[in-house]
Amino acid sequence: MKIKKLFYKLIPLSLSAALILAPAVHISADDPPDYEAMAEARKALPIQSNAIPDWPQGPEVSAQAAILMEAETGAILYSKNIDERLYPASTTKILTCTLAFENSDLNDTVTFSKEAVNSVPWDGSKVGIDPGNAIPMQKAYEAILVGSANEVANAVAEDIGGSMDGFVEMMNKRVEERGLKNTHFVNANGLYDDEHYTSAYDLAILAKDFFSYEVLCKIARTPKVEFEATPTQPDTFTVNSKNMLVEGKKYYYEYLVGSKTGYTDKARQTLVSCAKKDGMKLICVVLMDESPYQFTDTIALFDYGFNNFSMESIKGKEFSFDSDTSGFFKTGTDIFGDSVDILKLNDNANLVLPNTATFEDLKMNVVYDTENHNAVAKAEYSFNSNVVGYADIMLNTQKTTLFDNDGTTETASEDVSYISNKDGKSIFVNIKIILISLVGFVVLVTIVLVVYKKIILAKREIKKNNRQKKRESERVYRSSKHHNFKV
Repeated sequence: MKIKKLFYKLIPLSLSAALILAPAVHISADDPPDYEAMAEARKALPIQSNAIPDWPQGPEVSAQAAILMEAETGAILYSKNIDERLYPASTTKILTCTLAFENSDLNDTVTFSKEAVNSVPWDGSKVGIDPGNAIPMQKAYEAILVGSANEVANAVAEDIGGSMDGFVEMMNKRVEERGLKNTHFVNANGLYDDEHYTSAYDLAILAKDFFSYEVLCKIARTPKVEFEATPTQPDTFTVNSKNMLVEGKKYYYEYLVGSKTGYTDKARQTLVSCAKKDGMKLICVVLMDESPYQFTDTIALFDYGFNNFSMESIKGKEFSFDSDTSGFFKTGTDIFGDSVDILKLNDNANLVLPNTATFEDLKMNVVYDTENHNAVAKAEYSFNSNVVGYADIMLNTQKTTLFDNDGTTETASEDVSYISNKDGKSIFVNIKIILISLVGFVVLVTIVLVVYKKIILAKREIKKNNRQKKRESERVYRSSKHHNFKV
């Protein structure tokens, strides 16, 4: 036994001696990626918005993709690879909280399943809620938006969707409703998956919904939140935000409305933010960036937007249609001689203009895919082909002739803005144009009939003359033959 024990003691000593005396062996391995160099290289990527003639030149950013969008108008002020499919990481939680907010109350209770908690990897962000615990929905938003808690995002998804699969279906349905082509989700927290991707443009569109809810915005700019022990959650703890844009942090931005960070090894740093100043509400998205540039790039883009653009109201602006492109959607006087346009612009609409441009520099085009059922179309305004805003085109309630569903006509009064058919579409006509068109049609038909009649009569006259000539020729022939016989 002593020999055996001695043998076991000598083994580690022998191994140690062998390691010390053995020649050095070089173990080859790929060098880790130089993310700093990659970020620097991304600064040289083209900025598409900088190619717009007379458009303010935007800053170089180290993000692979970036967008700056004005929330009300949808105008894109800055664009860099905005349609490239990239990984969103925890900025996914923007949509998770949006759908939860729209389908629950703040006082609803969220209960944590084993799957919600245990499916989060050991290195994934979490706040430490245990299976079987329950918290109010408002505290869930705080854990998700301040602490980026993956297990809380999972629990909320299961609560709202009935299961993770059910909630993911809701997420992708919202993507489809918004007409987004470069986004697909497979989870509610943003953990990496090849099939979980988005683009800067798509994420900005989804963020418009999120930043329209003040409750969510307030939480998304909160530096820290306190969790106190309750009968359904026994721990007391503090959650601190890692977002450097919020108050008290290194890159605090005073105009911040709200912001959500994200990170995975594949996604790198991602950030979705909103800021408001001088009547403009800007949404900024940066994808595949490096720390701390996701914050400095976002600040640079916000400053670029606020310093180079301004909002301008459509109210009081001249409004007219080009008949070549608008057809019957044309303003003018009606058949009774009243100088009242049948259409008008929504006076509440705004546009975003470069500080060096004026309204007269814009081009207006009529588009008919408006989502507003009270509008018949919308005016699309652009500056050198870049859209800067829209205005709904409404029926003028002062003097508009309408066709009702039963085919009868009536004149809209001050309290009637539109009449809808069975499909909910507004129907209106300019009687003057229709009458002129009808008169023109009648005149054209009359001319055709007259010409046709003259052609028919001419043909008959020709046939008649030909028959007469033939009979005359036959008569002469017979007469000549009879005369020759007598001779």
